[in-house]
Amino acid sequence: MNAAFAALLALFLFAGGAMAAPAPASPLVRGADGRLMAPDVARIVGRGELLVAMPRTDSAPFFSEKDGVLSGIDVDLARTIGRELGVKVRFERSGATIDAVVEMVGNGQADLAIGRLGRTLKRSQIVHFSTPYMSLRHAMLINRVRFAQIAGERTLDQVMRNFKGQIGVIGNTSWEEFGRLSFPQATLKAYPGWEALVEAVKRGEVVAAYRDELEVRAVLERDARLALTLRTVSFSDAESALSVMVGVRDATLLSFVNEVIAARRERGVARPTHPTHPTLSRNK
Repeated sequence: MNAAFAALLALFLFAGGAMAAPAPASPLVRGADGRLMAPDVARIVGRGELLVAMPRTDSAPFFSEKDGVLSGIDVDLARTIGRELGVKVRFERSGATIDAVVEMVGNGQADLAIGRLGRTLKRSQIVHFSTPYMSLRHAMLINRVRFAQIAGERTLDQVMRNFKGQIGVIGNTSWEEFGRLSFPQATLKAYPGWEALVEAVKRGEVVAAYRDELEVRAVLERDARLALTLRTVSFSDAESALSVMVGVRDATLLSFVNEVIAARRERGVARPTHPTHPTLSRNK
């Protein structure tokens, strides 16, 4: 009887102690205006500005500067995020390469990175990706003479299924990874920028340049005479999903950005259109 009573008393005391234990501290932070926020959002609101890393080289219609004014699809998205947070936006364009821009977010030097940034395996190890806000098909700008040399009697799609030529890509960008994964038997050659890569294709230094359909198509649209020596092709089974890059510790900020993107999509925010041109699948 004594043992049973002692056990009952111990249980009562334990329950009473548990009931008296203080509630765990809230993970939320109260801002100067009284609203509760997650720490990652409070950091930005408390600072009064959203710091956005963006590539230094203009890339219209996504982001470009004219007369000191920055504009474009990605600029509008960044400003919308800042407006919904109630802060101003500051664009940081000091990154020497596209990958360096992404690393700024991974290192905590910027809150977000925006600027025609594709999702890659390499980048997924240092940042979180937002929901894609746009997708661009992959494409090639091909030197007709060089392609004929490696094709022989084979058709375009036959060559692409087992491409073993030399492909040019922009170095320190997602296209290095895309090229390696899409054409594992090809030889990749990196160039410092798109203009240098296009010139290399014109000279026949590489068989083709690999990038998104928007930029590839624009080369011949700017100078139709190049169609005599160059051709384009896009791939129906390969797309580059563009996302906002968010720090790995900023889970609430990531959710917030995703909601902004979803709201823009519901409003039907305009995106670039692609004129029709030859398409094929790399794997039939």
